[in-house]
Amino acid sequence: MTVVLRTIDRLLGQLELLLSAAALLVIAGCTATGILFRSILDDPLVWANDMSVLGLVWLTFLGSSAVYKERGHLAVDAFSVLLPARARHLLKLALIVLMGLTIAIVGWYVLTLIPLQHRKLIPGIGLPRSLYGFPLLWMAVSMSLSSILQVFDELAVPVAVSAAAG
Repeated sequence: MTVVLRTIDRLLGQLELLLSAAALLVIAGCTATGILFRSILDDPLVWANDMSVLGLVWLTFLGSSAVYKERGHLAVDAFSVLLPARARHLLKLALIVLMGLTIAIVGWYVLTLIPLQHRKLIPGIGLPRSLYGFPLLWMAVSMSLSSILQVFDELAVPVAVSAAAG
């Protein structure tokens, strides 16, 4: 079962990186086009800023999920390095569980937000505002899965080995 979950997690991570790169291209393209039309042609584009913001939302949430999968997020370990190995291991496990639960709760509430957002449009581009909520929901599901797998990883590693590696 965990083999299937790890495969899904890995594929999601690759897709998140790909979509994050595409969102970055959308941001750069829309910003450059907006500047060109506004500054040089003196004819501002209404949609350029809204598309850049939409790209930024997708980049932020999908990118953060991809980084979390690689365990590349920032961590302050000034306190944890002072703890004994077992306490450090338990703290790491508790933080993974806390992160997973927190993001799952956020995802649950986003489920109620998306239908409300879907009724309204983004003014400059005429797309539903729910496009702002979908990447947050994606992130919540993806990071919750990653957290579950990280808990399995932590429980599988002996405390002495985990303390030496971390």
